[in-house]
Amino acid sequence: MELTGHYRAGCATDRQLRATLRDFTVWRARPDQRLDLALLAWGTAGNIGDRSRTELMGHSLVLIEGQRLRDDFGSWSVYAYDPASGRADRLGLRTPGGSGAFANPSATLLTDPDGRPALLVSVFIPKEESAPGESGELVYWREL
Repeated sequence: MELTGHYRAGCATDRQLRATLRDFTVWRARPDQRLDLALLAWGTAGNIGDRSRTELMGHSLVLIEGQRLRDDFGSWSVYAYDPASGRADRLGLRTPGGSGAFANPSATLLTDPDGRPALLVSVFIPKEESAPGESGELVYWREL
């Protein structure tokens, strides 16, 4: 089994890992430096944490959180990472009130109530940098 996750690098910040589990007895983990470097290129100096992989229009896409400043919950952003190119782009998420921090992204392809394909994306808005009444889980969805 191929697995992904994050680990505490240098007892300071979270970074990404890839791992292999064989026969539920042999575990081999290694840093996912390619993914880390894609977010570090955006000036990420804090944690690189939670991620969600999905297939969109035949292409693999990873939503991942990056923290601009260590220990600053108001500096979380969400990025779209393309594993084929190794490039990450910061997503310009917006809320009606103008919240400025987004974390813990998750993406799921689903069938909407009318039977059409749709994309469901959720993110967490930390209280730091949130607009009044907007902290907590935020759910977006769009028909494809």
